[in-house]
Amino acid sequence: MMITTTWRVLTACMLVVGSIQQIAAQTAASPTITSAPQTNSTSRSSTGTSAETLASAPDVYLNVPTLHVGRIELDVDNLNADINLNAKVAQLVSINAGVQVGINKVNLTIADVDAELELVVRLGHLVDIVNRVFESLDINPSLINTLNNVTSDVTGLLDEVVGEVDGLLGSITQGGNNVRFVVDNLGNIVQTVNNSTSTIVGNYAQNMTFTGDSKSIGSGLTQKTYSYSPLKSLVDIVFNKAGQIVQATVQKSGSGSSSSASGSATASTSATASASAATGSGST
Repeated sequence: MMITTTWRVLTACMLVVGSIQQIAAQTAASPTITSAPQTNSTSRSSTGTSAETLASAPDVYLNVPTLHVGRIELDVDNLNADINLNAKVAQLVSINAGVQVGINKVNLTIADVDAELELVVRLGHLVDIVNRVFESLDINPSLINTLNNVTSDVTGLLDEVVGEVDGLLGSITQGGNNVRFVVDNLGNIVQTVNNSTSTIVGNYAQNMTFTGDSKSIGSGLTQKTYSYSPLKSLVDIVFNKAGQIVQATVQKSGSGSSSSASGSATASTSATASASAATGSGST
């Protein structure tokens, strides 16, 4: 009887121990299952916060939460502080923004001062302007070629105007048309009718006479003076060492009346005469 009772007690103890082990195993597994979503949620929250912080971060930030000064004596002579932003995109946008502070000469005595300092500088609007320009260029890359073409056209127009002024031999009136004679930088004589139609009617070698005036102007260049008798013009032509023309400039130009100038031009050379005759017949 005693043995049976003892056996039952041991069996009951074993059942109790087994139950305790199962409860402990379930308790240990439960936090693992429920804690995983919490960990992921915390990770997402911290990531979003860091992204917001980076997005709103200023370009320049200076923070001095607590500043205590016992006593400072400071002599300042010619102190300059300059914060500057210079942004340029091709020839579309040019931004220059900045702050400049200057002190010529001052004596400062600071004693028992408590202060806080915070400096925040944001350049977001300026950056947005530059970014929009780049986006426009990405969408319409032809804008760059357009700007380059405009610059080239203006430069070419200026060169043409300067060439007309420096190379003008003279002008005449023929058949109601304004006829201009210009020497270009290749030594050609160019005839222009009413500032529209241009034709080469001769050159310095065939239609001009060397006056004998020659001088060196440095860098291996030689300047010679030629006379264009039909319009009583003197032309300075610059040659390099290879004998190639570098520049042609008219010293003085003369123009006469319709009859006299036309007669002189006709008597100069056959090329000029034929061009003038063709122009006159075409206009009438």
